[in-house]
Amino acid sequence: MKVVILTEGGIAKGAGHITRCTSLYQAFEEKDISTEFIVNGDETVADLLRDKKCKVFNWLKEREELFGLINDADIVITDSYLADYGFYERISEMVSVPVYIDDTMRIDYPEGIVINGSLGAEDLGYKGKEDVIHLLGTRYFPLRREFRNVPEKEIREGIESVMVTFGGDDMMAMTSKILRLLVENYPELSKYIVIGKGFTNISKIERIRDKRTNLICSPDAEGMKKIMLESDIAICGGGQTLYELARVGTPAIAVAVADNQMNNVIGWRKTGFIEYAGWWEDEGLLNNITQSLNNLKDAGLRRDKSETGRKMVDGFGAERISKYLTRKYIEKDLVLRKADMQDMYTVYELANEPGVRQNSFNEETIELAGHKKWFTDRVRDEKCLFLVAEVFGDLIGQIRFDISRGEAVVSISMLSGYRGLGLGRAVMQRALDLFRLRYPDVQRIKAYIKKGNISSVNYFKGAGYQFVKKMIINNHDAFEYIYQINEELSGV
Repeated sequence: MKVVILTEGGIAKGAGHITRCTSLYQAFEEKDISTEFIVNGDETVADLLRDKKCKVFNWLKEREELFGLINDADIVITDSYLADYGFYERISEMVSVPVYIDDTMRIDYPEGIVINGSLGAEDLGYKGKEDVIHLLGTRYFPLRREFRNVPEKEIREGIESVMVTFGGDDMMAMTSKILRLLVENYPELSKYIVIGKGFTNISKIERIRDKRTNLICSPDAEGMKKIMLESDIAICGGGQTLYELARVGTPAIAVAVADNQMNNVIGWRKTGFIEYAGWWEDEGLLNNITQSLNNLKDAGLRRDKSETGRKMVDGFGAERISKYLTRKYIEKDLVLRKADMQDMYTVYELANEPGVRQNSFNEETIELAGHKKWFTDRVRDEKCLFLVAEVFGDLIGQIRFDISRGEAVVSISMLSGYRGLGLGRAVMQRALDLFRLRYPDVQRIKAYIKKGNISSVNYFKGAGYQFVKKMIINNHDAFEYIYQINEELSGV
């Protein structure tokens, strides 16, 4: 599988698109999926993506060159404020899984998957279209992997430190204005001032600083997290930094510096996480910031805001997206067929995977001789529907229904590399359809799950199975779940 991420960035365009796309790159890379950036940007992009596979050129103008490069891509993710509908339509026609990152319902997108992880995206009014899937809300906000696991933030009784960050370029020169306010009115505070590579007024900032000012140049994700954890509050723009601050639990005073940030700041203000100081050109902006600083002296208020932020963003948005897109790609080639004798050894290897054995009621390694007899009996048994799942010609799992006394018992297992993607639901859906056709008189299917196998419990619940009772199987605590096959398969 090959993933290509198309985006834009640099001194003129900022680094926001690149930052959030980096989180997606990391999520696919961790699954050993070939991933590449193609960026419409300048010479600064190479430094931002120095450890990533990347090409930099104006792909909006050089479209035919781009289309040649992505011709063999399976998933193409486009994060752009500049691409037009015709461009997206061509991408949609070319690739198996076209994906569009959106913030403002900028375009009525063609067939594909639209992702808007912004707060309140579910309420923007995206049109329901049969060929367009929407992944909306903060569950799908992509943060860099450094923000997945964050320790609990300490809320001090008083404000001792403040972070100021306005992106990689601070095109509205807010940093110097806010630093001057802090130096003149809050000399006792430690000030952590984030300086991006695109800043053009660093000398001015250096003249304003006092002895408690720390200038931090282009920190990486780990560095940003460290500053956020150390700072009692942050003063920042209204973009994706708010989501990182929410994840860490650092209360923020937000200033909107771009039109596309307004939905963000309005949404975050409603949650209570941020103090909204206003639009960057507002006459009373600095007074509003001062008022917000005074409000946040209340440790209880800061504690509430911190808890609110952490509840809203869990840091796993990029991982959710990568899993979902991988599943959608695999599902397009997913085949379910009856097992035959040629599958004997592959099923044997699957059955002896550590994860499968651990969740089995018989945890002992299966011997080949016994497996051969068992497999042969099951394949030939008219009261057993034994199916294997294949992707691109490779067996990735099996599902089996054993029938006795008018009921069936289901068993399913997937190769380790395909677990956790949600593929099991697609396998179950198709298997149930085949089962109903072959055994129309069987109305009840049972599933037995070992206690502690939380993923299987959630899987069968999601597939519409209902808990019946606790029991003991082979000296193991277990749960019995039942699926009534004559009910609508709405849960699958």
